[in-house]
Amino acid sequence: MAATAYAAVVSLTRVLEDILPHAPKRILLDPQHFQSLLQKITSFQHFLEDYDALPITSKPEAEDELEGELAKACYAAEDIIESFVLDQILASSQVQVDRILTRFSQDFPKVMQDVDFIEKKVMKIKGKMEVVKDQQPVSSLHAHGLSRRLAPTANDTTTGLDSHLLQLKERLVGDEPKLQMVSIVGMGGIGKTTLARTIYDHPLIVENFEIRAWVIISQEYDTREILLALLHVTEILFGKRKQEDSANNFVKFVEIMSKHSDEQLGEQLRKNLYGRRYLIVMDDMWSTKVWDEVRKYFPDTSNKSRILITTRLSNVAVNFDSDAPHKMDFLDEDKSWNLLCEKVFLEEACHPELEEIGKQIAKSCKGLPLALVVIGGLLAKSQRTIVQWNHLPIHLKPCFLYMATFPEDCEIRMSRLIKLWIAEGFINPIVPRSLEDIALEYLKELIDRNPPYSAAARALGKMKSCTIHDILRDLCLREAHKDNFLCITKVYDVDIPPNIENTRRLVVKGVECRVPWEDMRIVGSLPKLEMLRLYDGAFVGNVWNPSEGEFARLKLLQIRSTDLKYWGAENTHFPSLEHLALSFVYLQELALGLAEIHTLRSIELDHCKQAVVDSVEQIREERESLGYEDLHIQVSKERLWDGF
Repeated sequence: MAATAYAAVVSLTRVLEDILPHAPKRILLDPQHFQSLLQKITSFQHFLEDYDALPITSKPEAEDELEGELAKACYAAEDIIESFVLDQILASSQVQVDRILTRFSQDFPKVMQDVDFIEKKVMKIKGKMEVVKDQQPVSSLHAHGLSRRLAPTANDTTTGLDSHLLQLKERLVGDEPKLQMVSIVGMGGIGKTTLARTIYDHPLIVENFEIRAWVIISQEYDTREILLALLHVTEILFGKRKQEDSANNFVKFVEIMSKHSDEQLGEQLRKNLYGRRYLIVMDDMWSTKVWDEVRKYFPDTSNKSRILITTRLSNVAVNFDSDAPHKMDFLDEDKSWNLLCEKVFLEEACHPELEEIGKQIAKSCKGLPLALVVIGGLLAKSQRTIVQWNHLPIHLKPCFLYMATFPEDCEIRMSRLIKLWIAEGFINPIVPRSLEDIALEYLKELIDRNPPYSAAARALGKMKSCTIHDILRDLCLREAHKDNFLCITKVYDVDIPPNIENTRRLVVKGVECRVPWEDMRIVGSLPKLEMLRLYDGAFVGNVWNPSEGEFARLKLLQIRSTDLKYWGAENTHFPSLEHLALSFVYLQELALGLAEIHTLRSIELDHCKQAVVDSVEQIREERESLGYEDLHIQVSKERLWDGF
């Protein structure tokens, strides 16, 4: 519950700080009301941060209830304040304004009563916390070499891989002159990619191959994208493209090559590779079909070139490999413990008081290297006390849990993730720094700890996107559900999630059932819903006509993969909408009435019809004529998922 409470506090702080200095003159408000609330909320934020930093054994009991009350009160205050401001903007007569003021004068004092009640509880707990701090001795662990510790990376972790490395090096730099296909096979999280990356960056391999290139395949591969990524790398290596342009101009490179067919791209790749010794790594292959489509572009000039793949599927490895596949097994208990120690302590020895519980944690990972690396990453930057092994700082918890809202195995643009965190109100302002800079710092810290499992832009080696491993996503889902942070449901679920009327973030997935858009009114009636994502045909049909009064508080809406063609969306249907993302939809256009949504900031389109793009431009022009805030529009044709 701590993550939800903290997210609610920071979000309300953002709302108050935005309203106080920037409220339009026509908005009638008493700054003293909001200043008083802001002071109390700021003190709550400091309390949560201090409370989270305490050892678990030293925390006062029964605080889940308090954190739940705090989250509820903050969200209620945010709802009342935002409705108060928005209703005044939309009011068309003085009579309506008077009604709004009357309602606010009735609702706001109730919220302040709740806040005052919580403040008394907080003050009592603060007193107990001060006693705990005074009694707590300074642990020798805190001073033991912390200044020398650096955040370990995946490249630092080779425990348990020595024998694998030796065998693979022999195959990759062996005497066989003909082009050889080598495969690494094992279950998800066993360490295939780590092993491949370690061997890929090994000095012997770097020296042995004139060309090295890495490309991620995945289940839903795109042959053209694979060819473009590999071709771009070879173009850079041979001076046809500047190295400093490798990341920034990849999109431009794709545009330049848009006139070329896949066959032409492949032939150019073949020319670049011909006569040169190369190593191509194809990570996460799920089918030999992709290899069948591109193998003709990898010339065999008997110069000891190699293709290395990683896969979870034994049949893929057997059919691909020139010899026997290289199989990865689970680590034994000793190697598991050594790997965990390497990740957490680097070159230092494990403190004796941590060894027993540390070995229990290593054993619970059941020999799975990824689990050991992830747990180690979480522990590496935490204070070395037994009770804080699994703790993220409280300001990172909402950001981490938010990763559960993204589809499984999707790549997430880091710039998009940062915007989403800001829109959700997760980022704590620090003057004079921008929210974007602070959010980027959050993201870097999370990547250091490994929760959003970092991924380079395909084959480019520059961090542009991240993804979350299945194991970590399951953790996010469990914690988000336990914390009442997020509700994810499938359209064929019979049971309605408990407390759904309090849901603020909802993800709906369609799998087997066909639920008509008319039933969307059930979702639209949720009074506190702020984020809605609809995936994979969650609702079906060609027409969706929302009703006035629905989605009163919705801020973020994303619709992905649907047969929707006609959407009768107007400003009165989504009065609080800030971000709209549409991908893989068949819409003919967007209604011009969306231009009148005062709060709308951005529209993102991915694989939509040109007519929709044109209608969005008309919406922007209409907003300009109305004197509204500029609308940010992004149109993407890349496979990389960019949705909100």
